[in-house]
Amino acid sequence: MEQLVKMSIYIHMAVAVFLILSQLAYFLIKNEKSFIKFSKKFRNLLLIQNIIFGMTAFTGVVVMAVTQFTLWNLEIFLMIFLAIGIFVYQIILYKKIRPIKSIEKELQEEFKKYASKIYLSEAVAGVVIYILARIL
Repeated sequence: MEQLVKMSIYIHMAVAVFLILSQLAYFLIKNEKSFIKFSKKFRNLLLIQNIIFGMTAFTGVVVMAVTQFTLWNLEIFLMIFLAIGIFVYQIILYKKIRPIKSIEKELQEEFKKYASKIYLSEAVAGVVIYILARIL
């Protein structure tokens, strides 16, 4: 039983690392000159992130089920809080990019700055929670 719990936690942590890396992938597409290409790449990135987010949530539930829902501590609450934040900001980012037209350069730059702040803060929060989970 102990090995099953450890394996579940390792799989969950690996998927969480992929989620953090997918958030940092935004900075690879941020410098795209054409907003139309940026928008397509951004929507594809959102799709990939949503799939990885779903995998992270699923593996988290599996870990909780394997431990028979007895494992409740600060890291779990922080992970749930971060998951809710990521979910909410994914929706906000998608809603913000939709009405921006290709000729509205100021709105495009404003969106890129806003998205950079969001992705950087999500990635930093994910790394902090990952480190806390490894230490505690």
